[in-house]
Amino acid sequence: MMNGRRRFLEATSIALMTGLAGCSDGPEGGDTGDEGDTETDDGSGMDEDTETDGDVESSTSGATLAIDNVGSSAWEVVEDETGSAAPTGEENPTMTFEVDQRYTVENGGWSGHPFALRAADDTPLLSQSGDGEFEGDADVNWVDNEETLSFTITEDLAANLNYYTCTIHSSMRGDVEAA
Repeated sequence: MMNGRRRFLEATSIALMTGLAGCSDGPEGGDTGDEGDTETDDGSGMDEDTETDGDVESSTSGATLAIDNVGSSAWEVVEDETGSAAPTGEENPTMTFEVDQRYTVENGGWSGHPFALRAADDTPLLSQSGDGEFEGDADVNWVDNEETLSFTITEDLAANLNYYTCTIHSSMRGDVEAA
């Protein structure tokens, strides 16, 4: 029994020291001071430093919508930061998205009600469940972090947008317009 405890303590100590070894010899707080700096080579023989924050963001300003489910029958916009994307408190309201605008949608019911934007022929364009046709488009810059999703409305995406839906409950559906 004592031998097993000793092996456990030795293994735990080694694991702890190994983990701590990676934390030493750096600036306070673990910040290396060059987080987000990326060197690029443009072929001219001179390297250029560019600044990134880990998430590629569009150069346009962002707007936030908060949506939630009304049971399994409807979506409700509970907050519209812009005041113009959708009326709040209505079931399955029409959402109006502006071209070149970046949107963040906070989906309060995401785990049971994945949000999707679709074309008139039901093709998924952006979706919290499955792949949408525009999810790989760098200009759309689709980001899905479970309950929060972000995207930029491009001309091409706007031309295809028709409605939003819950991918599980077909009654949770509303029209989309692009402005």
